[in-house]
Amino acid sequence: MTQVDGMTVLGRLEHASNNTLLVEMNGVRYVYKPIVGERPLWDFPDGTLANREVAAYRVSQLLGWPLVPPTNLVNGPEGPGSLQLWVDAEIAEVDLFDPGEVPAGWFSILGGIDEEGKEIVLAHSTHRMLAQLAVFDAVINNADRKAGHILTSVNGALIGIDHGVTFHEEPKLRTVLWGWMNTQINDELLEDLKSLADAIPNSDLPQLLTRSEITALLDRIKQLIESATYPAPSGEWPAVPWPVF
Repeated sequence: MTQVDGMTVLGRLEHASNNTLLVEMNGVRYVYKPIVGERPLWDFPDGTLANREVAAYRVSQLLGWPLVPPTNLVNGPEGPGSLQLWVDAEIAEVDLFDPGEVPAGWFSILGGIDEEGKEIVLAHSTHRMLAQLAVFDAVINNADRKAGHILTSVNGALIGIDHGVTFHEEPKLRTVLWGWMNTQINDELLEDLKSLADAIPNSDLPQLLTRSEITALLDRIKQLIESATYPAPSGEWPAVPWPVF
């Protein structure tokens, strides 16, 4: 864990469920999530969300998929926590539409009624990196892939954020990215998964996650490689996080 000094807190991100701070160091902005500000969850051990944020970044590194901004464990002004590079970005690949106005080629995921009683449809694009992100979420067992956690940077790259509720040893996948379910995973992505499985034992992931979580992670990778298909909702738990944004 790195001790950081000279961190200036610019403010709190008001829509975050935990204490999430926008900070600046040497003219560069970051998102700092101190462990003391983590809200207790019934199904995740207390004080582990920062480790999971960092573990998600490590997996993206091992895969060679630039999906997660650089994230590390630090000791900041409010104690240990995760520190992630701030990325200027917007939500562009997932949105809500009126029925019949979903862009051609997009996947319609969920229909509903808005606060004014009007019908709406949640849909996402077929962006290449979005398909990659859907595999990534299956690997890390992401329990909270909201539309608001999928960003497009100013240079057009796709970014995934907020990975605190991941790597549970029990199946927890909840996502808005179900468009590819039961379809074949690209061969190149499968080759990356094989390399990931080989790299995990020699990485620092065993220092960030429990032994049972590492075993479950390797089992998920093996299952994805053997099935070569995107997973589908099991029907045993909510498939889409709420709220979707």
